[in-house]
Amino acid sequence: HLCAHCVHIDQGEMKRLRKAGAGIAHCPTSNLKLASGFAQLGNMLDVGLNVGVGTDGPASNNDLDMFEEMRLAAVMSKAVSNDPTVVPARQALELATISGARAVHLGHLTGSLEAGKRADLIVVEMNGVHNWPQFHSNPDAVYSRLIYASKSTDVAHVMCNGSWLMQDRQLLTLDEPRALAAAAEVAARIDAFVQERESSPYQKLVMLAGVQRMESYEIQIKVPLADDKAILEALENEQWEVIKQTHYKQYDHYLHFDGHDPDAARLRFREDTMANAKGELTGSRTRLTLIGETDRDELANAVMLSRSRFLASATNSLRFYREYFDPATETVVQKERRRWRILFEDTEFALNLDRVLEPALPGYFLEVKARTWSRTDAIRKSEMVAELLERLGVSPTLAEKREYVELATAPQ
Repeated sequence: HLCAHCVHIDQGEMKRLRKAGAGIAHCPTSNLKLASGFAQLGNMLDVGLNVGVGTDGPASNNDLDMFEEMRLAAVMSKAVSNDPTVVPARQALELATISGARAVHLGHLTGSLEAGKRADLIVVEMNGVHNWPQFHSNPDAVYSRLIYASKSTDVAHVMCNGSWLMQDRQLLTLDEPRALAAAAEVAARIDAFVQERESSPYQKLVMLAGVQRMESYEIQIKVPLADDKAILEALENEQWEVIKQTHYKQYDHYLHFDGHDPDAARLRFREDTMANAKGELTGSRTRLTLIGETDRDELANAVMLSRSRFLASATNSLRFYREYFDPATETVVQKERRRWRILFEDTEFALNLDRVLEPALPGYFLEVKARTWSRTDAIRKSEMVAELLERLGVSPTLAEKREYVELATAPQ
């Protein structure tokens, strides 16, 4: 087994990996670029794990420079452990040679210059200005020059399994100009593909693995309340059937776009954390909703008809979506929500009693919502909403037509 990164494993997991004979690929540049975390390299080596340095892939490293990986492995481990003696230069070189070979279970074939092993080696010129002056009082000084001062461009010769792949910095087994031209051609095709398929937030969204387009329509009305006592009493006294009652906090992160796609004005990343009657966390879920500028219409009784172009579970982190979509601006809305799903005249409605926590808005909001399947159905349900509000002692004339994100960004 070979385990990559391992930035979040603890001491016990390190020992289990060692017992299982697993190797570790430590990729410091990738971990820094992606903000993945810091591997406890010193602890891994103390436990006796075989660790090698790796580059991860081009998307998370770019230059795939093993000299840079060796240097970062040495200096990062010192900062992480707050100990300048951790992973000295000589040990850092081992990560790229014999320890790395053992990590990939090839230590019997390569990783060191020994009789019976394959002749895999590089020759490094160490007389460049950046590697000068040189000191010889300590026999390990050569390792410091190699790890802390040498560059990948200092490699003059490369041999693999006894065959020269590069001599005097000239590649011997491939046509470099031809390879560069081929790479440029592939890059141009990728650019064209990305520009065509990721031309809008909607296009980028449907490109994600496992994503399917789903349209959703609903009618809703939102009425501000000074307090929640009257509405709670009204809900308590009503005789309609309560299908389900939930209490949770809702964390909404809106990504706003400046493009010309009216169907993709903003993307909402929502995380719900559910709680029981004691306030204890019982579960969570995350969802994505893509909302357009023209996806709202007003019906009778101040009821709004809205459309969501896309609904799906959010299978990646908020950090991923922020980097992937690169929004122009962002807005955060947090609220506490108590929800009742009820049957009113044989029709299902959701009643939400909300308190907006960020930005802090005064009072409460009562939302009445229902999924709808046609405009005729929407009009019928909007008329029912007026009757439902009357039963609760709430007037639709006080309705707030703006969404929470619009309230959050409105001048106070």
